[in-house]
Amino acid sequence: MGARSTNPTQSFFDDFFRSGTDALSPAPPPPSPITATGGDSTLTITGYKVHIFTTTGPATLNVSSGNGEVEYLVVAGGGSGSAQYGGGGGAGGFRTNLSGHPRAGDPVKVQPGNTTVVVGAGGQYATPPAMPGVAGGNSSIDPNSPETNTITATGGGGGGAPGQEPNPWGSSTNGGPGGSGGGGAGRTGPNAPNYLGGAGNAGGFPAPTREGYDGGDGQAPGDRCGGGGGGAGAAGEDAPSVSGGDGGVGVQCLIAGNPSPIGTPGPSGDGWFAGGGGGGGYNVDVGSGGAGGGGAGRSSPTAGVPGTANTGGGGGGGFHPGATTGGDGGSGIVVIRYPTS
Repeated sequence: MGARSTNPTQSFFDDFFRSGTDALSPAPPPPSPITATGGDSTLTITGYKVHIFTTTGPATLNVSSGNGEVEYLVVAGGGSGSAQYGGGGGAGGFRTNLSGHPRAGDPVKVQPGNTTVVVGAGGQYATPPAMPGVAGGNSSIDPNSPETNTITATGGGGGGAPGQEPNPWGSSTNGGPGGSGGGGAGRTGPNAPNYLGGAGNAGGFPAPTREGYDGGDGQAPGDRCGGGGGGAGAAGEDAPSVSGGDGGVGVQCLIAGNPSPIGTPGPSGDGWFAGGGGGGGYNVDVGSGGAGGGGAGRSSPTAGVPGTANTGGGGGGGFHPGATTGGDGGSGIVVIRYPTS
């Protein structure tokens, strides 16, 4: 029989490592190739299979075999613009963990079974006129792995409106908060308050994983120009004195390959998402939508331009009377990809 150490600390560790505690918390299995079905469409690019979810509401990624980390893009629905005095809708929140992306965030692991996916709807304009825009719906991935938290992108905020006559300043007219904030409404008159853009980054994520940015302020008193909705990549523009504010730019994500079959054109090619809606107004120049599906604002009497579907773009602001709606927000999108070997 060998000699036992008289060092009490050493004896503790000897006993601990012989106690079998490792069997109570086994190491997770090593990654193995994933086989899965689900999504509205799938494609294979070099080294990866890609599942694309575009229908609003819940869906399922069914993993039949394999386990390990996946890469994702989760974009929420954009907010709608206001029909009166032109606040642009904020873009839906943007989240990804694409390797090498400047906004890459939390990892996601999957294992055999169902991972729930939700695609958020764009905000639909609320009637009657002179009502604020409506926030978009959240998008999410809820993995079945106990090692991973749910990934949620927050719907964009609706554009602000000054309220119904004869008391046009009696209701809240700031842009709504969201993944990106909605633009504030414009208004003329000596007693008109300053209508602020809504706060973005509702999920509270620190840089570089923030969801989006604030909406721009409306012009008041002045020429009734709405601020631009915030985008995932930049804040919406404050309304100049004779124009609606531009929507904030979105973010590019080439998770489905380059050229990208999803997203919209932007400053550096295609694959852009979550641009803010432009501000509108009364007989003024209007704000452009932000790259990534943001709808342009419109002047009286035209309705704002809707955000592009499956980009999370915010809807453009319009002007009433004549424009009975602001632009609806664009629906969101969820993309999941994993190595083919």
